Amino acid sequence: MKKISISELKLPSPFWLISLTLIFSLTLPWLIQDGMFQDALLYSCVSHNLANGIGSFWFLQYSALNLEGIPSFHEQLPFVFFIQSLFYKVLGDSLYVERFYTFLMILLNIFLINKIWKTIFKNNTHYSSLGWFAIVLWAIIPLTFWTYRYNMLENTVSVFVLTSVLISLKAVQLKTKNTIYWITSGLLIFFASFSKGIPGLFPVTFPILYWLTVKKIDFKKAVLYSLILVSVPLIIYLALIAFPVSRESLSIYFFERLLGRTESMPTADYHFEIIVRLFMELIPILIIVTIILITKYRNIKKIVSENLRYSLLFMGIGISGTFPLALTMVQKGFYMVPALPFFAISFGIVITPILSELIKKINTNSKIFRFVNYLSVLFLLSVFIVTFLLRNNIEREEDIITDVYEIGKIVPRQSIITVPDEMYDQYNFILQGYLVRYFNISISPYEEYNYYLKEKALTVDVPDSYKKIELPLIKYELYQKSE
Repeated sequence: MKKISISELKLPSPFWLISLTLIFSLTLPWLIQDGMFQDALLYSCVSHNLANGIGSFWFLQYSALNLEGIPSFHEQLPFVFFIQSLFYKVLGDSLYVERFYTFLMILLNIFLINKIWKTIFKNNTHYSSLGWFAIVLWAIIPLTFWTYRYNMLENTVSVFVLTSVLISLKAVQLKTKNTIYWITSGLLIFFASFSKGIPGLFPVTFPILYWLTVKKIDFKKAVLYSLILVSVPLIIYLALIAFPVSRESLSIYFFERLLGRTESMPTADYHFEIIVRLFMELIPILIIVTIILITKYRNIKKIVSENLRYSLLFMGIGISGTFPLALTMVQKGFYMVPALPFFAISFGIVITPILSELIKKINTNSKIFRFVNYLSVLFLLSVFIVTFLLRNNIEREEDIITDVYEIGKIVPRQSIITVPDEMYDQYNFILQGYLVRYFNISISPYEEYNYYLKEKALTVDVPDSYKKIELPLIKYELYQKSE
């Protein structure tokens, strides 16, 4: 049998390897460690509870008290929690289940961004091979790599909206009847909205934006396709409202959570704060694009005009997923995450002619190119090695997490621990979040249960009926009722 030398091995493009190294190095070392952003922790708790029979699809459960005095959890719509619960059922209770799920969302986003890129340039082989550049632009947006370090709902929503846009893009390129494509795209938009509510609906703008920018369909078709995209989610929601159990759940979400929170709990100081935040997040991309364009300043007009229509299309999709967030005063940066890939694609399209010209000048048979290729493999492997070595570390809230593990050794699962009023904030998911996620233990200030927990630094009188348990706790003190 013929032996193959290392020099004869066909490796992936170093551009792809470097791109993957970049996105993985910015996410995996944080993702593998214990500790999560509190919203992500909340979502893990709810999904894990559902997998273990605590709560139901329409009436999810977070803790004994849940939030806002509502006996079930309605902060978000249930679809992502249902999907994640299946992962817990199959893979178990390990904290690495939600990490694996998030990593899978990273891979799916990379795959879909590249598929959209290839669909745009399906008639230009060289341009279509440059999808890695859009991945790089997406990866360097600070909000992208921050969000994909944690189990955020937007990670899944992004998969749905990217798939919807991909199918819509393929549909407008077909010369035959394509109604099934538009219905499928509308179904994915429903899934996005059923995961995150109204912000998941923005891909319905695709047909009108395509008519305005690319101009390869007429206005009547653009309106028809838009109506299909709008009608599919609308029909499904109307069907759900017809059933009492889903109607009650959706009503609680819409009236008590969505409308009530929008009016009573603003998170922004002014309406355009989210747009300013978007500009700040896109600065790394703008710097790279500006530098590359400056190198060809004499031909900028010709270069930009080559693919301008498609660039404007994806810019419009990104804007439709971000600017409407300014209509309310409830604005958080990570709400924009599902729209960010479209900005990366848009800017990438503008730079493609220059990038293609530069890469054509590279001698792929040279020793230097092969060396860079092997070096990029080494860098990628090193990211996985570092990630593996960090697997037992705690990335944030180390004192709280360490204490939670100790408390879980003493307090039985499904218990409720009494805490002082000063320690209970229904929107602080950190202490209770870890107790719920790892041991299904809730906290409450309203009744004296068998166990009592307080911060060491907190000056409060512990009820006489409790006796301190000697545990190696860092931040808290645990008490148990005397017999």
